[in-house]
Amino acid sequence: FSKAGESNPRLFKKAADHIIALNTLGEFNPQELANIVWSFSKAGESNPRLFKQVADHIVALNTLERFKPQEISNIVWAYVKAGESNPWLFQKVADHIIALHTLQGFHPQALANIIWAFTKADEWNPRLFHKMADHIITLDNLVNFKPQELSNIIWAFAKAEVSHPRLFNKVADHIVANGKLGDFKSQEISSTVWSYATAQEAQPHLFEKVADRILSLDNLDSFSLQDCSNILWAFATADIIHLQLFETVAAHVMTHIDFETLDAKARLNLLGAFEKAQGLKERSQESAEESSTAK
Repeated sequence: FSKAGESNPRLFKKAADHIIALNTLGEFNPQELANIVWSFSKAGESNPRLFKQVADHIVALNTLERFKPQEISNIVWAYVKAGESNPWLFQKVADHIIALHTLQGFHPQALANIIWAFTKADEWNPRLFHKMADHIITLDNLVNFKPQELSNIIWAFAKAEVSHPRLFNKVADHIVANGKLGDFKSQEISSTVWSYATAQEAQPHLFEKVADRILSLDNLDSFSLQDCSNILWAFATADIIHLQLFETVAAHVMTHIDFETLDAKARLNLLGAFEKAQGLKERSQESAEESSTAK
């Protein structure tokens, strides 16, 4: 039903009530447990008692060695999407991954989903993050990572304030060298530069590539208010002056955004981004004038 996009609250409740009534979940294998919570989450069916019972069962297990990486990924993703907080479950998963000798079995989607889920759940675990980052930087390349996976990984590290310069370097080098920005959605572009600026990871070549991509577009209709605000703020915070980009994004915002529809926080964020970018513009103009006078 979840795969087909069909919602049937009565059916989901009936299934949950049956599972909750069981004395044990020992007869369920890891894939079945993962599928259950994933299905409820995907269908938007809330059932805290069911999620707690599954989490309690997993936490009580001696080991998670029978769980495949994708099953672990689906489970933590499901708890975050369902808004179900369970620190003990996340700690169990983190301890399991940290103890592994290798993460070769973790595909890009699993890596990205796990890192993203821990950050969204506010279950920040530097040891886990470093374990996964150390694995990613040993890969020959990142060609198997989708744009969303790359942007989610970088966002998670920046948001969780976990520093790993070599990871940020590898992702930036990959994007710059492979010309992947054509596959990036607007939100992924803004999230990426926001993450680099937030993490204070200077990557001028990456920012230049982002600017070139944005300026090559016929219009910025696919960029939301938040996207525009993030881009302006990121370039300004990273002290990367690109007047044409600033003017293009600013013109789009002024033309297409109705400030009266924005809440106070959104207005403040956007105005802050404008102020930062405007300050860099003025500094650039002053430097140009001083150079001209000196000549």
